[in-house]
Amino acid sequence: MDKDLATGMADHELSYLLLLMHGAQWIMGVKDDPYALLLRAASDDPHDLGRRMRSRGPLYRSHAAVWVTAHHDLAAAALSDARLGPEYAAPQEPDEARAERERVLPFDLPRMEQLLPLGQASLTLGRPACERLRALTRAVLDGVEDLAADLCARRVRTLDGDFDLRDDLARPVAVAAVAEVLGLRASDGERFAELCAGTDGALDATLCPPLLAPARRLTAAITGMRELLDGSLRRNGGSTGRLVDAAVGEGRSLDDALAACVSLAVVGVDMAINLVCDAVQALLDHPEAWERVRDEPACAALAIEETMRYAPPVRLHRLFSHEDVELGGHKVRVGDEVVVVVEAAERDPAVYDDPDRFSLERGGRAALPDGPLTEPAGPPARRMAAATLRTIADELPRVRRTGPVLRRPRSPITRGVLRFPAAVR
Repeated sequence: MDKDLATGMADHELSYLLLLMHGAQWIMGVKDDPYALLLRAASDDPHDLGRRMRSRGPLYRSHAAVWVTAHHDLAAAALSDARLGPEYAAPQEPDEARAERERVLPFDLPRMEQLLPLGQASLTLGRPACERLRALTRAVLDGVEDLAADLCARRVRTLDGDFDLRDDLARPVAVAAVAEVLGLRASDGERFAELCAGTDGALDATLCPPLLAPARRLTAAITGMRELLDGSLRRNGGSTGRLVDAAVGEGRSLDDALAACVSLAVVGVDMAINLVCDAVQALLDHPEAWERVRDEPACAALAIEETMRYAPPVRLHRLFSHEDVELGGHKVRVGDEVVVVVEAAERDPAVYDDPDRFSLERGGRAALPDGPLTEPAGPPARRMAAATLRTIADELPRVRRTGPVLRRPRSPITRGVLRFPAAVR
């Protein structure tokens, strides 16, 4: 299937393919495979599924026809292996492997990046491209913390009584901070915020097919985001942000600059929002840690690093083998998919004492490296989240949760927060 074919599909054609893919994922879970059940959102306790994945050994072959690891050491090795990357590689299956796959699914399905413009959202880049983009996004690191802290402080002063931590604080701060570092004009701010909201779910859509209406909205938002940022980059006399200045200074192409901007807008914003919400939730559930963050502002960064372990904003990475690789005692062939379940690996009791406890004392020790997908936007997102959390602890020391935290359904990659009801006092 050509990559752009879905753009011209009628609704009934696209809906049929999305539902077929959804059904295929459901079928994969009938044999009680924990990774397949994670795709189905068949459990309210992802940590139980993670324990079951670890019990199957360092690397196991899932009924979803992928290799899965939930062991910390092997996860770290896979995320660092240049032979494994997020860009698709055509499989070179031996006859027995093909027969196994066809027993599970006796028909071929398109890939998600063939149905949705995920490449335009910088979600299917290879490792070399991700490394180039990370070099560019370093240019925004120095100023993004002060910017996020200032935006958060101003936003907090508008709150009174009940509010939603995600929609009234974490989201607007992240969106405004990224718009600023990308050098967008003030007149583009509202449009940028709408497009950021529209790209919610982009990370999860790399794995789980959305329904028709969300798929169309996501497609429109990704296309609109790329057009907005491309126009900002190429506008004669327009303002430029630090990232673009760095690209020009290093002689990088505008294509690289645009891809880095899109990554910050799509991945960085989403990561920062979920990091803030999950950090606050964990801290409110652990009052002694919350008290320490309130008393020692520097501990906000420790809380974000522990949240990266305890409730990571990107909870699994899909990698494709571009060479035959020996991994966890198994031969992984060219084109094989390897899934690193970060959330489970970061609770591996072989590495962490009492791994299900949130603790500021860990200080990020033994943390897994960024996956290629989050390599460009991850560091700025963590800086924004730490500054936002530090400001919340200072300005809203008595913040409390007033209802359950609601999450996006069927979102195995992000478990994205949808609602976080809270009160100022």
